[in-house]
Amino acid sequence: MGVVVVECQQVQAALSARLDGEPSPLPDDVVDAHVAECAECQSFLDNAALLNRTLAFSDTSVSDIPDLSEEIMAGVAPVWRRRAASRLVSAAICRVVLVLLGVVWCGWAVALLRLPARDNDPVFLQLVMETVAMRSALGFGVVFVAWQSRLVAGLLPVYGALFMFSFGLGVRDLVVGSMTAAGAGQLGLLFVSVVALLWLWLLDKGWAVVRALSARPVA
Repeated sequence: MGVVVVECQQVQAALSARLDGEPSPLPDDVVDAHVAECAECQSFLDNAALLNRTLAFSDTSVSDIPDLSEEIMAGVAPVWRRRAASRLVSAAICRVVLVLLGVVWCGWAVALLRLPARDNDPVFLQLVMETVAMRSALGFGVVFVAWQSRLVAGLLPVYGALFMFSFGLGVRDLVVGSMTAAGAGQLGLLFVSVVALLWLWLLDKGWAVVRALSARPVA
């Protein structure tokens, strides 16, 4: 009977198959005889057996973990509903405020049409018409956003820019002493309009944008 010569790679493949419960490509007595004389294959067998026991323990542990998804959702759902309800209430209040602002803007524009003419001064009439058009546009703008809140991001920069320029001119008028009640009223109305539009934008998707812009990149 001749001696069967096998390589370590073949023996290790046979050991892996045996541990996995698969048919061994080599006879068991040949494999056992080689492992008894080969330190490398003995170490491979020990490590492979340890790995199998670890995986078996891990599978058993995972299967024994209870499903807590329902309990987690039961705890999270009330908090989510409260926050959603709070956002809806805040958005409704913002829309009401925007409608009221629109009424004030348009009412102020109509009131300007009742100003007495200054001897048919064309420059004065032109300024009045432009002011009426601007305040009417501002009024219709906030009312339209109250109806279609998804458009607030497009209108907010317009009101913001108008407020910044008006604020700068208002400070100048205040310093030189030429600030009028109408100018102060328009500045205050613009400020309230910007705050209401900004709050509605934040309620819609602004917080997500702010968090995304403030997030630090991962190194």
